[in-house]
Amino acid sequence: MLRGRILLSLALAESEQGHIDTGLQLLADAEQLLPPGHRGTLHGQRAMLLRRTGRDDQALTSYGHALAELREHEEPEEVARVLLNRAVLHMAASRPSAARADLLRCAAIADRHGYPRLAAKSVHNLGYLDYLAGDLPAALRRYTDAAHRYAAILPGMLAVLSLDRARALLAAGLHTEAVHELATAQHRLADQRLSQDHAETHLARADAALLAGQPQAAIGWAEAARDLFRRRDNPRWTARADLVALRARFAAAADPAALAPQAAALRERLAALPLPEDARLAGLLAARAYAAAGDPRRATDQLATSTPRRQDRLDTRLLWHLARAEASPAHAATRHLTAGLSALHRAREQLGVPDLRTGVAVYGRELAHRGLRAALHTGRPADIFRWAERARAQALLLPPVRPPDDPQTAAALAELRGVRQAMRDRELAGHTLGTLPARADALQRALREHAWATAADGHSAASPVSLSGIRTLLGTSAMVSYLPGEPLRALVITARTTQVVDLAPPGEATEALLRLRADLDAQAGRRLPRRLATALAAATARDAAALAAAVLDPLLPLLGDAEVIVIPTGALMAVPWSVLPGLVGRPVTVAPSATVWASARARTAPAGPVTLVCGPGNDRGEPEIAEIAARYPGATALTGNRATAEATLAAVDGASLVHVAAHGHHDTDNPLFSRLDLADGPLFGYDLQRLVAPPTTVVLSSCDIGMHHVRPGDEALGMAAALVGAGTRTVVASVCRVPDEDAMPIMAAFHRLLTGGWAPANALAAAVPSGVRSGFICFGAS
Repeated sequence: MLRGRILLSLALAESEQGHIDTGLQLLADAEQLLPPGHRGTLHGQRAMLLRRTGRDDQALTSYGHALAELREHEEPEEVARVLLNRAVLHMAASRPSAARADLLRCAAIADRHGYPRLAAKSVHNLGYLDYLAGDLPAALRRYTDAAHRYAAILPGMLAVLSLDRARALLAAGLHTEAVHELATAQHRLADQRLSQDHAETHLARADAALLAGQPQAAIGWAEAARDLFRRRDNPRWTARADLVALRARFAAAADPAALAPQAAALRERLAALPLPEDARLAGLLAARAYAAAGDPRRATDQLATSTPRRQDRLDTRLLWHLARAEASPAHAATRHLTAGLSALHRAREQLGVPDLRTGVAVYGRELAHRGLRAALHTGRPADIFRWAERARAQALLLPPVRPPDDPQTAAALAELRGVRQAMRDRELAGHTLGTLPARADALQRALREHAWATAADGHSAASPVSLSGIRTLLGTSAMVSYLPGEPLRALVITARTTQVVDLAPPGEATEALLRLRADLDAQAGRRLPRRLATALAAATARDAAALAAAVLDPLLPLLGDAEVIVIPTGALMAVPWSVLPGLVGRPVTVAPSATVWASARARTAPAGPVTLVCGPGNDRGEPEIAEIAARYPGATALTGNRATAEATLAAVDGASLVHVAAHGHHDTDNPLFSRLDLADGPLFGYDLQRLVAPPTTVVLSSCDIGMHHVRPGDEALGMAAALVGAGTRTVVASVCRVPDEDAMPIMAAFHRLLTGGWAPANALAAAVPSGVRSGFICFGAS
């Protein structure tokens, strides 16, 4: 028996040097020397060697023999190791249920008997299974767990984990966050000489660039990955790199028809390797290319052999619907495009936080835009409206998911508030910030990652409103729905008419908007020499007129003197609409979509308390709150040291009206961490997800806190969007800086009119004195 165990050790040593056949022969010799019941380790070792030579079926049998002989109470480490290895074999053979069962059992045994490395690897692989199954919150939750485990015992595995996390983030559409992970992984993997994983990070960078709309960069990364895989003599991954490069060329091509033969040949190559899902994806590209070339027969042939499976990635399944639409006549194409967006909506419903819900919209970009183009071609208003709604702000149609109370999250938020407060104090004192910004970034990143693991609650999205439904709700108002694409177009809707109007190219509107916002910001919060003030006022008037000429003036004859509901697209979410000639003094409400407006409008206004909050460092804050409080007897007023974040959240929950006079900051990089400065540090947009009964009306008399970061699909992220998404009916906030001398009288007049029974948009329009250019906007519904 001793000689048999020595042969086991020799077999392992030979195999580690690449002598697999010698190792297998030594194991066969050892088997003759070991009695039945003592061959478990031998069978496990043989399975590993068989796997390395591609004999997976025999390896699976050997793993079974090993587990039949091994006993947890005698050799728990060996049992856990065999389970982990067999799970990896199951994963490679696309047997996720069997792999999951082995990994769960491995993790339990490893944790029970104190083998943290095996436990960490099993948790990591369970996360990868969740990713393959499309359960991104579960995958990200397990990856975070694995990261904590690896950091203590296997730091070298963190780079591989970063690569897998990046893939999950790409599946959620968060390409910027994925690139951050990949950049870290690339350096570590190169240092560790893990050439396969290093090459895979290059390919993932190509995927990220493609998702970001940068096809030329994607081609560069994919070709670099292909060269690395070729050096390793890895034909499967070389073909995968060629597939990503082909997708990028397809995205960059003015006429993709020429790529049809290349795509069809790549499909055959991938199928032979075999890489079936990748072959299906190449076939879908070939189908699209043949459809573009006007060859429906070949397109149909490619589609017939490229039908995706239920377990295929979301982007493969959506590409199937897009390819079918492009290869079909118009009446059938709409059906396929609708089915694709429905599949995307079902995937979005599995996500629990706005960050992921808005990110995944990037995968529906082509489906929605193609549907909108087809509707515009028909000229039918109901179709155009329907596709405009399908193309925007779908995440806000899902009911909010309140994250569970969690001491770890509460502690991280408290620390982040303290760090931000310390940063503010140091800035005011003229001191350097030191390591505080890095700590704030790390805390925000940790909070985001923790939130990503929030599971959905099973509720479905609200159904999009129809054109006839909107007309019924409008009454004497008019709606202007700006349509994405070039040229910029607007759908003008009244109770009786609907008309599409062509406008300027989007670039003209964006340039005019940037100039106007710069003008308004330059005039806020400073005393300027008379000549400079006069010049700035003239520039503001010119730029407001230029922006109006690009996006509004052609619509005015259709609007008459009606109140206006604006549904912006892209950069138009940041327009200070009440500054534009033609809208000065007119009630204007801005909403991310017509359906969001209709849903907010339908929210009842239950009787609740009034909450007034004043943040620190705001000279006008306390007088403003005092003047407003006089109009609301019994209102809760939080000022001075009482205006803490937790006290404010408690007072805001269930309120009918909230007014906050505090410095605000829109965070472009992390919109959910846009913040309002309070006594103990900031209140974040992230905090608003904890509200049980969101306030009906919220007024934020702060600088630029009404700004939004707009993701593909016109998905808006920011403080105002967070409030509307949480269930608030109306948010009044500014999209630019606000001069103190203007804000206080506007707010006083606004509340005087509001208590007099005026609707918020009407009160805001009337509250702005003649000649004052105000960036305050009414968001949601009025």
